[in-house]
Amino acid sequence: METKINWLAIVIIVVATMLLGFLWYGLLFQEQWMAGNGFTMEGEKMFKNGVEVPMSATPMIFNTIAMVVYALAMNWFLGRMGVNTWMDGAKTGAVVGLIMFVGVATGHLFANNPFSLTLVDGLYSLVLFTLIGAILGGMTKS
Repeated sequence: METKINWLAIVIIVVATMLLGFLWYGLLFQEQWMAGNGFTMEGEKMFKNGVEVPMSATPMIFNTIAMVVYALAMNWFLGRMGVNTWMDGAKTGAVVGLIMFVGVATGHLFANNPFSLTLVDGLYSLVLFTLIGAILGGMTKS
């Protein structure tokens, strides 16, 4: 069984997930995420536990690649399952997101991170994969 790739859907997913990340970590939960990770701002400079953190494009580049990988993996998964509606895609994505949430929570527990950070990062995974699934399900090629 060959899985078709809708490259337009992949591009839309990358743009939508980057926007989600900006909204989630930049506008909605920036304070909780920064505090939970030990980040502070002094003017335009960012510090982690008192040490200046140099600005770098590397995390954004890696994140963009990760979104492409997530989209392609979910495309394959949904194709194998025969998902072809946005609602079924969203439901399947939510299940994958829940699995990711559990993984995030486990790592945060071992790292002794604050529960607020676990919620921010874990719920992001849940929303992220629900969004990816909905877009792919709604744009399925027959």
